[in-house]
Parts: sequence; C-alpha cells; structure tokens
Amino acid sequence: MQLKFRDESGEHVLDVRRQDGATLVTVAGARDATSVTAAGDGAWLVAGADGGRRRAWVVSHRDERLVFCDGRVHRLRRPDPVHADEAAGGGAEGPDLHARMPGKVVRLLVDVGQDVAAGQPLVIMESMKMETELAAPVAGVVDRIAVAEGQVVAQGDLLVAVSPPPAP
Repeated sequence: MQLKFRDESGEHVLDVRRQDGATLVTVAGARDATSVTAAGDGAWLVAGADGGRRRAWVVSHRDERLVFCDGRVHRLRRPDPVHADEAAGGGAEGPDLHARMPGKVVRLLVDVGQDVAAGQPLVIMESMKMETELAAPVAGVVDRIAVAEGQVVAQGDLLVAVSPPPAP
C-alpha cells in the first residue's frame, strides 16, 4: 500500500507492507526498508537498515499524525488534494507557531522583534515526559510571545506570533 504524507520538509510517499509479523516502511527513493513493530507499552519499535533501533510514539489527531522519536516531533499530514497548490507553496501552515499537543513550555529561545529563519527553534516544550524543540514554520520577525516559561498549554494554543520579514 502507498501512503502520502506531508511534513515541514515536503511531501513523502511511503510504501507500507507486512512481512514476517512486522510492518516494513520504505520512503520513496530509499533503498532499504525500516521495520516497525508494536511494543507492548504503546510505543513502536523502529529498526532501521543500519541496525539502529529507536522507540517512537504516534498520536493521531484528525488528519495529522504526530510522531515522537529521538526527542523530536514529526508532524505528518495526509495531503489535501483540494488545496495541494497552497500546501506546496508552504502557505498552508501560516506564520504563527502553535502547540502541537498539550504540554509545558520549558524554554523560550527567541525575543520579540528578533528575526527568525524557517525551521529555527523558537520554543522547547515538554510533553509526555519528552522535551521537543518547536521551530518557526516560516521566516519572519517575532511579533509576540504568547506564553511564559513554565506555562502549561493546550493543543493548538498560540505560542509565538511571527510576521513576514520587512521588505528590503
């Protein structure tokens, strides 16, 4: 079966198949498959072709899958065929950074008025006993910081408002 997902780096095609009790996932263009099996505690055991083993947790929310692995959150969405052109242009996410799941703000990494690059870490949050860096979805200038260190936030809460960079 083929699945398409979109994350911060673009759209990805995954080939998913069952073999010997495991699920094998191959990202389009990759030579080797990654083996994924369920652990008894709600985690997934991910074994790469390089022999490395990791634990991952997946949270489903509407059309998104949040994958927690190696201290990072990978936000996967099924592509929306109706708005595919907008998504390809990067405008679908919007400039502001919102909490991807409930948690506590551990550290703010930027100040109001600071220029930020797309992908630059802005906030460190703790959720499910894991610290995660949340990055700027777009380049711009920090307009407002809507949270404080130590604050508990709900999924979807605004963390940092970012406006487009000033015209040259």
